[in-house]
Amino acid sequence: MWKKIAHPHVIKMKRERLPKGSFEVLDLLKEKGALTQKEIIDSLKETKPRAIRYTVRQLLDRTILVNRANFEDMRSSLIGINPEMDTGLENLIKKSEERQVTPAQA
Repeated sequence: MWKKIAHPHVIKMKRERLPKGSFEVLDLLKEKGALTQKEIIDSLKETKPRAIRYTVRQLLDRTILVNRANFEDMRSSLIGINPEMDTGLENLIKKSEERQVTPAQA
């Protein structure tokens, strides 16, 4: 059987770009601390829930966010910013903001 192998440059480009709603999610988590996914969705009412779930999943896959046990309700987990990503997170946000600037804004 053949396995599909992605080109390394494509993988690198994918990892550098953050989803559009990531700034809102990260700002919310910086302000309020760790929240459940439902609390994040409730706090960001102007954004579609599916987009928020996608953003959270992408940030968890990149280890920018981490899951922690929610001892108040074990059916859900708390999502917070990875404390080891403080410096790397700022660089990633800057790179992502630079990519989102369109020629009309520049």
